[in-house]
Amino acid sequence: MSEILQRLLTDPASQALVWGIALVYLAVFQVAVADLTIDGVSRPTSIFVVPNWEGLLLRERAPFQFEAVAILEAPYLVWLISPMNIAIGLALGLLAGLQIALVRIARRCAVACGLSPATGVLAGLPGLLAGSACCAPILFVLLGVQVTASLVTLMGLMIPAAFVFLLAGMALTLRVAARRCSEAYA
Repeated sequence: MSEILQRLLTDPASQALVWGIALVYLAVFQVAVADLTIDGVSRPTSIFVVPNWEGLLLRERAPFQFEAVAILEAPYLVWLISPMNIAIGLALGLLAGLQIALVRIARRCAVACGLSPATGVLAGLPGLLAGSACCAPILFVLLGVQVTASLVTLMGLMIPAAFVFLLAGMALTLRVAARRCSEAYA
């Protein structure tokens, strides 16, 4: 298992994959929690930092969604900068990126072992599906479905659930990748 982690951390392609997915995930997460808004308004670039930002840093506006401490306006976008939301989104993005990089390694080992490449990909499916849990509210917006108050309260559970499922999926994928790679290179 340690050789898989070493391969994951030393391979430049895996590192680029992890960070690329993490940044894309962070952007989608910021849109999902309404911290990043992209619109058709061409405005001058400006930034405003709230005077009492220290007091707002850990203040929740909803479960697992924190207050913004600054606002960045640029042409065609408004970004409410919340360090805690950025940290949560980046952590989830890194977990999703690590999951996909592990799937890539498991797939390569399965091919080297003479197995179907789908064997490695299927091992990562639970974790990949869990990574979308935090962004489920955006689906309701896209589909135009009216969400009841009871369903809105469940949205606060999606971020912790995403962490748990991504960690569990990553552990499962790591175990499968270690087994496939030990068979392939034995």
